Parts: sequence; structure tokens; C-alpha cells
Amino acid sequence: MKKELTIKLKVKWLISALVLVLSLLLVWKMLQQKKGRDLSKKEEPVKIEERKIFIPKEVLQNHTLSTTKLTERGLNEELTLPGKVSYDLENMAEVSPRISGKINHVYVKEGDTVRTGSALASITSVQVGEQAEKYLKAKARLETVKTQAERARELFQQKIISAKDYELAAMEYKTVKAEVSTGINTLMIYGFSQGEIRLLEEGKMQYKNLLIRSPLSGTVTFRSAIVGQSINPEDKLFTIANLSRLWIILDVYEKDLSSVKVGARALIYPISDTSEPVKAKVAHVGEVIDSNTHTAKIRLEVNNKNYNLKPGQSVSAKVVGLISSSGSKTIKVLPSKAVQKSEGKNLVFVKTADGAFIGKEVEIGKIVDEDIEILSGITSEDEVVVEGAFMIKSEYLK
Repeated sequence: MKKELTIKLKVKWLISALVLVLSLLLVWKMLQQKKGRDLSKKEEPVKIEERKIFIPKEVLQNHTLSTTKLTERGLNEELTLPGKVSYDLENMAEVSPRISGKINHVYVKEGDTVRTGSALASITSVQVGEQAEKYLKAKARLETVKTQAERARELFQQKIISAKDYELAAMEYKTVKAEVSTGINTLMIYGFSQGEIRLLEEGKMQYKNLLIRSPLSGTVTFRSAIVGQSINPEDKLFTIANLSRLWIILDVYEKDLSSVKVGARALIYPISDTSEPVKAKVAHVGEVIDSNTHTAKIRLEVNNKNYNLKPGQSVSAKVVGLISSSGSKTIKVLPSKAVQKSEGKNLVFVKTADGAFIGKEVEIGKIVDEDIEILSGITSEDEVVVEGAFMIKSEYLK
């Protein structure tokens, strides 16, 4: 009797345990199904509702609004080319002395900024001294012979002296006057300014000294001048360059040369700098091809006001040929400002015939200059808002 009771208790316990396990399995399955439904619900892409809105007139009156349709434009292939940063040869100068002499002072060092006419160095020159002395003597004689010529003319008119005597006096005046003019021109060729010549005449300047001046505003990028150095006209003492304007010289293969045109836009990527690329334009396409490398040179002009680029620096450039309807490929584009971002989507606003606006999601492609390629989402007949698109987005998402 006791044994039977024990068996019944065990059976009852097993049944209870089995029921509990089945219940737990059922609850777990229900939870998994609910979780799956939640996950699938989250994975569904969020779609921007295409709804029509009307913007109040008082709002529109305070904003500029313009529309456009999809347009087609040509797209040439982008070329990645190696190159180097170079001085703009129209904005640099190598400074040499105009005469032989010896440097007695240097006023600048490499890296200094100078203006047109700034003193770079001063030199002592026997040649300058001789010319200045010759000029001053001629200048001193000029007033005397002028007075003599005028007096001779009066005497000749009064028939007191002969015509020959008058002509000799007049000729001497012309000769000395020519010597003075030649002296001024020679001193200016040597580098004297008109102000410095006046100082010479007034005895306020040592005429053996001559200032070497900068011919343009820029930066001193080279200096070889040292005090006590004997110099000649063929010696290069300084290089002055305007570093806010530079050239980029690129090598382009012969097969790609025809796709690069003057005016094409380019982006410059300095190899030693990972910051934002620098914008430039193609200014010249070379006419000569190197027979060894089969490349030609193209020149870009770049505004370097931030001084990020430095002459001699290696760069990589992405150059795009001129965009035109005859390009190798055509794409449909809108102005970039027409495309607005919203929740990670690209949205444009289409104006309807009744003056309302509908937001449409578009798929975008390449960005070309100020345009952006539209792959899908609108038709060629849609009037898309360009100016005022941001304002409409603000109203649309309220």
C-alpha cells in the first residue's frame, strides 16, 4: 500500500513538471514571435510622406523663390594627375645688383614680407660714386651756362657779339643740359629714385651708396646677400615672390590630353597635407609632348591666400574636362541647393499647378561643380524649387 502511494506521488510530480516545462516553452515562443515582429517593424525603411502643402502668402513674400526642371549636361571623365606647386612667374622676381660693388648692409632675411620699393640691401660702388660726381658737376654748371647762353642771346640781338660767339654759348648750354639728363637717367638705371637724386643734389646722401629695392610686394624666399660680399650684375641676391598666387604644374599623358581644356576645374590634394582640397582652374595646356615620358605639361592657377600650398610641394590633382552638351556622357542634374537633407534622405520640393508644394525623395549621383546628378524620384516635367528650398523644408516638416 505504501509502495503504490509512492508511485502515484512520483507520477503526479512528473506530470506537474512536464506541464511547467510546456508552459515555459509556450511563453518563450510567444516572446520570440513578438520580438521578431518588433525587429521586422524596425527594419522597414522610413519613407518620407509625399503630401501637398500650401505656404502662406505672407511667408512667401519674405523669401526669394525660383524653380527649375531637370537639365542634361555632359560629363567628362575625371583625371587624377601628379604634379608640383610652382611660383607664379608673373608674380615673382629675382633681384640682382645693376652694377658692381660691395654690400655694406642687408635689411631682410628669408621669410620676411616686403612691399614694392622696400630696401633689401645697400651697396657701396665706385662706379656709382663716379657717375654721381659727374652728374653733380654737370648740374652745378647747368645754371651757369644757361645764364651765359641767355646773356649771349641778348648781346647778339644788340649786335655786340658775333653770331659765332652766340652759337658757341648756346651749344655749350645744350651740351651741359644733355649731360644732366643723361646723368639722371644713368642714376635711375643704377637704382636711384628721383627722391634720392634730389638728396644727392642737396648733399644729404652719400653718393657712393646705393639701395637695392624690391620690385614687387611679396615674401623673401631666397637670400644669398651677406655684408662685405663683392657683387656683380650677374649675381642673384634675392628672390621675392607673391605666394598668395601660385601655379600647379601637372603631367598629363598624351592619350588624355584632348580631354583637358582651358577653364576646366580641378581639386588639388597636397601629398603632405590631408586637409580639404584646394580649388583651381586649368590656365594653360602645353603644346609640346615629351618624347621620353609621352606627357605634356598643364598649368593650373590657384588662389593661395591661406598659404597652405608651398612652391616645390608634390600634389595630386583631380581634373575634370569642360562640361558641355557634347561631353562623353550626359547626366540629368539639378542645382545642388535644390536638394535638401531630411532624416538621412534627399528631398526636393515640386511646385504644383495650384501653387502648392510636394516633397519627393530622390536618389542622387555625382556632384559636378554646382550641380548634382538626379538618378530617380522626379520627372523631367517637374518644377523643382531651387531658391527657397530650405524655407519650404522647414514649413514641410512642421
